[in-house]
Amino acid sequence: MSYQCFGDVVTFFPTYRTNKYDMPFAPFTGVNHHSQSIQFGCALLQDETEVTFMWLFQTWLDAMGGCNPTCIITNQYPAMKAGIAKVLPYTHYRLCLWHIMKKFGEKLSHIYYKKSNFKKDMKGCIYYTYKVEDFEEKWEDIIVKYDLNSNKWLQDLYIIRESWVPVYNRGLFFAGMNTTSRSEGINSFLNSFFFLLLELI
Repeated sequence: MSYQCFGDVVTFFPTYRTNKYDMPFAPFTGVNHHSQSIQFGCALLQDETEVTFMWLFQTWLDAMGGCNPTCIITNQYPAMKAGIAKVLPYTHYRLCLWHIMKKFGEKLSHIYYKKSNFKKDMKGCIYYTYKVEDFEEKWEDIIVKYDLNSNKWLQDLYIIRESWVPVYNRGLFFAGMNTTSRSEGINSFLNSFFFLLLELI
């Protein structure tokens, strides 16, 4: 019932072996009309291969009556992306913006933490452009201004820009979500209850 009403947008974020059973925990989470997180299902995975993700997505899809979500928000993981493409080909794939923004400090620390306007410029480019042309222009200006033409990480990020930059997704319904934080929150909440239950089995 919940999925039929609120299954347009799903966040999916497997935690990487954070429990004592050393198994990835994968929750499917959505949001209802009160902006509350709702659970559509979850699984413990043996591994994080493409075959495992394909099995998981197909099993979950069958349980949801074969109805594809319109959009899925997840993290940047090749095996997961491949599984989604094969099992949910009509679902729009979007990357968690928070995880991408977090990497800027790691990948570009030499300018990110310096006394420069890079952080402000990049934030304005990503969050406050309302036309694709504006984003493209600002991105190019930043690349030139901070001499980042040879940065491979930024080049790769630009190639997949349609899967994470908000301006490319303005015509799609995401229920106000652009991160996987709801899935991560559900994992944290269920962790103590779920794995206590496993100990009793």
